[in-house]
Amino acid sequence: MSRCERCDSREANIHFDLEGTSLYICHDCYSEIMAEEMDVQLEEVAQSFSVKDFQGVERTFHVERRIHPNGIYMEAAESIELGYKFAVDGELDCNQQDLLQKLMKKARKGTGLQQVEAKVYPDGRAYNTMIHDQITGFLEYDQTSEDTPLVIIDGKPYTWEEVGKMLTTYEGFQIKIKTYEPSDDVE
Repeated sequence: MSRCERCDSREANIHFDLEGTSLYICHDCYSEIMAEEMDVQLEEVAQSFSVKDFQGVERTFHVERRIHPNGIYMEAAESIELGYKFAVDGELDCNQQDLLQKLMKKARKGTGLQQVEAKVYPDGRAYNTMIHDQITGFLEYDQTSEDTPLVIIDGKPYTWEEVGKMLTTYEGFQIKIKTYEPSDDVE
């Protein structure tokens, strides 16, 4: 990827076209432009935070804030590839520190509950099982499969085949698959 044409310090990941001017910019520069356009004051917020997961392992998250015409969106992505990811959103005039606290609380809650457990059959074969008869995660692009995404659960990637194997215990049961926006609370 190329560098941001505005700040030249971060990766450009947005193509921005404003009044005939075309730029490839980073998320931070995009938010600065949008905040100026919509007269939103950008508050200083932490760029990262850490929480301990269900095993007591410290997970570090990078915080990204985006200003959009309909509100402020904050995302916390774990600093490893294909790890945990959480998001929240708020109104343009919301308290951005409160929004960050909401994001941190969501990350603590999401990392605090183990959903998949690794076990071993009596013959020595390993398998994964759902602990609470349900799993919550998010979908991520799988570079090894052009047809199916990865499912990130407990901060680890699982293929659809691996998720399917977890579900074999439930043959004959009903299943409900429902998708949510990244900033929605899933209960």
